[in-house]
Amino acid sequence: MRFYGKVHKDGKFWLAEVPILDAMTQGHTRKEAFIMVEDLLETLANRPGFSVTVHPGKHSDFEVSSTDTRGMISLLLRRQRERSGLSLAEAAEHLC
Repeated sequence: MRFYGKVHKDGKFWLAEVPILDAMTQGHTRKEAFIMVEDLLETLANRPGFSVTVHPGKHSDFEVSSTDTRGMISLLLRRQRERSGLSLAEAAEHLC
């Protein structure tokens, strides 16, 4: 499973964003921005042993993946729930 991201230079920094996860970070170089994406997503997932790999693409595109598909899906669902402003209990009520 891979999620799409974009990276671009903004002044002195490179901004990296993974829109589906509503996640953004930055670095002094493109390579550092990718390292920061890995660190950000691993921190957000907060799962023992969870790791992320950035796959640079052409120009400003990249993708992120993990061997822990369950962890990636869990992170995606949590981030979308947080973006909607729902608590876990409220989100569960909407499923019923």
